Amino acid sequence: NAHIPGGHTRLPAYAAGKTGRVILSHGPHVFPDRNAHGLGEGPEPLYTVAFRAADLWAEPEHPGDEVTLDLWESYLSAA
Repeated sequence: NAHIPGGHTRLPAYAAGKTGRVILSHGPHVFPDRNAHGLGEGPEPLYTVAFRAADLWAEPEHPGDEVTLDLWESYLSAA
């Protein structure tokens, strides 16, 4: 996992540990978590991941809605 402990991350807390589905691959991009700490660009695959609102929040206003997030590969694990 390339995440820098104690640093800023672009993974919203409400999505951490939740199950989504990859809907688009953007190819490798600069991994900001590394780059911001002066550790180099560390390109990593970037994906658009869709999550059901009902899987993210206990009482969503529209449970059938989806939220999409662009997430780096090191934020993801196989479901």
